[in-house]
Amino acid sequence: MKSLKGIKRNSGLTYALKYAAGVLKQGIGVSKREVYRKLGGRSPLIHSYSTFNRYMGIAKEFVNWAREKGVNRLDKVTPEVVREFLLSKAGYCSQKTLKVNASALRKFFEVVGRPDISEEIGRSYQEIYSTGRSSGRALAFAHPERVISNLKEEIHRVIAELQLLTGARVGDVKKMELLPLEKKVVIKKSKGGRTREIDYSDSPEEFERIRELYERLRELLKEKDWSAVRKSYYSDLKRAAVKAGEVYTGSHAFRVNYVKKRLQELKFQGYSEEDALQKIEYEIGHSRIEMSAYYSRG
Repeated sequence: MKSLKGIKRNSGLTYALKYAAGVLKQGIGVSKREVYRKLGGRSPLIHSYSTFNRYMGIAKEFVNWAREKGVNRLDKVTPEVVREFLLSKAGYCSQKTLKVNASALRKFFEVVGRPDISEEIGRSYQEIYSTGRSSGRALAFAHPERVISNLKEEIHRVIAELQLLTGARVGDVKKMELLPLEKKVVIKKSKGGRTREIDYSDSPEEFERIRELYERLRELLKEKDWSAVRKSYYSDLKRAAVKAGEVYTGSHAFRVNYVKKRLQELKFQGYSEEDALQKIEYEIGHSRIEMSAYYSRG
């Protein structure tokens, strides 16, 4: 196979990532239709900043994952390595998300001179896609505590209970900051760059439990890699849900549990449903009240 100008088959993956970014972003601001017309088919470039950022984020995730597996060079990447990466995400990704991951990696490998990998992703796409979680509404667990107790790893039980008590996304659990005097949990730069702030001044016992879990998580993470913990968390959670006789729709189930419980608490305190949902919208880090209502029906 011929090397592309500026990159060789035995180039390091970190360099390949930088090279791909430099090539792919040349399509930003260029008409996709114009490229189609010139090349007579699918564009090898990326034509929007949002797609560029998402695709390169996925490529970077793959490169980091591969390096952890001891694969540091472009010529050492095999179809099996890429397939293993995609299948490792199947336990917690929707089919739609897996499709985006596959598309991003196909684009990456095409531009760095490994069309064989891109073609293999295309051939095994249906198999990989079918392993993903069907897209749809996250459903609350009927008995979330039972699911948590069935988790094998202590660190997974800590993460799950923190999700349940705060409505946090998995990635937000590590970002938590506690304000003991105010009895508040603050999560900076959550999804969309928003900052979440949850006030537990009316439930000090719950805040104390969050503090205990927060401190235990930090102790456990001194000996464990967060990326590895997060990946193993989803498969453990899926197994625990099945064992508890629950329908598994992802870790967002705990977030739905939080919203449903919080809605009842606020209504008991005298809030109207609309005001309660407005308050919850801020607490869970969404910009639209419709999302709070959506979760409350889960």
